[in-house]
Amino acid sequence: MLKVSVGKNAQGEELKWQELSGEELVAMAATEALFGGDQTFVLEGALYSERGEEFLDLLEVFAESPHTFIFVEQKLLKAEADALKKAGATIEIEKAVKKDYVFDNFGVAGALGRKDKKSLWLGLTASFRAGEKAEAVAGLLCWKARAMKDVKLSRELVKLYHDSHRGVGDLELLLERFALKL
Repeated sequence: MLKVSVGKNAQGEELKWQELSGEELVAMAATEALFGGDQTFVLEGALYSERGEEFLDLLEVFAESPHTFIFVEQKLLKAEADALKKAGATIEIEKAVKKDYVFDNFGVAGALGRKDKKSLWLGLTASFRAGEKAEAVAGLLCWKARAMKDVKLSRELVKLYHDSHRGVGDLELLLERFALKL
C-alpha cells in the first residue's frame, strides 16, 4: 500500500532511507513481517531528494507490498503527483490553516520594560486601532511598572489614569504623550 502525506506528519516507523540501497528497499517491500501483519514505514522527504528518481521507479513495488509506505513531503509537484496516482497511491494534502492576526498587548508591556519609546508608541497606537480600551492598556502598563519595581513610573501611570477621569485629557492621548516622553 502506498500513501503520500503533504504538509503533515504521519504515524509509523520512520525509515532511514538515506542509508538503504534500492535493493534493500525492494527486499523490505517484498518480505512479509516476521510475526505476521503489516508494517508502516514513513519516508520523509524522499521524493525530492537526490534519489527521488529511484523512489519514483520503485512506486509499483511499494504499491504491491503488503506493508504501508507513507511518503511525507512539504509540497507535491504535478509530475510526481501523476506518477503516484498512476501507481495507485492515496494522496492526502493538508492545507495550511490561516490564522487571524490578533494583537498582543504584552508587546506593549515588553516595550515599556525595555524603555523603548518607539516600540511603546507603535504598540499603543496598534492596540487602540485593534479596539483595545485605554483603561485596559493603562492597567497593563501599570502592572509592568510594578513588576519592574519602578515606583516613579507606576505613580506616573496611575496619575495619568486619574487625570483622564478628572477631565485633563483623553486617556489615549495621555498614554501616547507618556510614551513619547519616556
